[in-house]
Amino acid sequence: MNELRILGIVQGHYGERMLECWRKYGPSHWKVEGLKIKGPLPFELEDVSPYIPQEIPESDLIISLGEEPGVLELLPEIVKRAKGKAVIVPVDNRGWVPPGLFKQVEKMLKKMGISAISPVPFCSLKESDSDNPYIKEFARHFGLPEVRLQVDRERIKGGEVIRSAPCGSTFFVIENLKRERVQDAEERAGLLHHNYPCLATMTVDWQFQDTLMHRAGFFTKEAIKKALEGLVKDKEV
Repeated sequence: MNELRILGIVQGHYGERMLECWRKYGPSHWKVEGLKIKGPLPFELEDVSPYIPQEIPESDLIISLGEEPGVLELLPEIVKRAKGKAVIVPVDNRGWVPPGLFKQVEKMLKKMGISAISPVPFCSLKESDSDNPYIKEFARHFGLPEVRLQVDRERIKGGEVIRSAPCGSTFFVIENLKRERVQDAEERAGLLHHNYPCLATMTVDWQFQDTLMHRAGFFTKEAIKKALEGLVKDKEV
């Protein structure tokens, strides 16, 4: 892929931090732009045009980072004007992305020939979640955390981020795990994740019976655990 043009729909700090992370850590062939939506939006939108900026850059992948349900209602028209080819609607807060409303929007996008997925939370995203090349390209770099670690004398010497959580917390965790004892690394990673801080909600989720923030922390700890297990297997070989 020569270039990936990403358009992030943002309303505030949550979305702006995401865009900043992708610009900083994403590949050089990515072009990341933001589309600011002013709120609050009306409860029911009969005409979406007054709430959508007139100038919308042509984009391949649209990522909805709105902080209220009304942004979802704007999404099909934004995708149409941007000539988008794929959509990601992450769920870090159920209040922003009600499941029923997403299903309605997903059907509308499907009629337009647009692939759309909705990872819960954002850092659960995997390449295998979609066959769409634009979504797969993004998920190769941001989504479910994956890391490599270097160990010296039972302490973490350094590491490499293969795939970061979309908020960038994985880079923070790896940097601050240096000199940590191997036996404490997994638990320490969980604490570092919460210190970043996580952008997911602390409300208990009906689907997982846990908070999305705790799920995000679990994914970070699992990434460290798998990296350490990989080192043990390499030694055995």
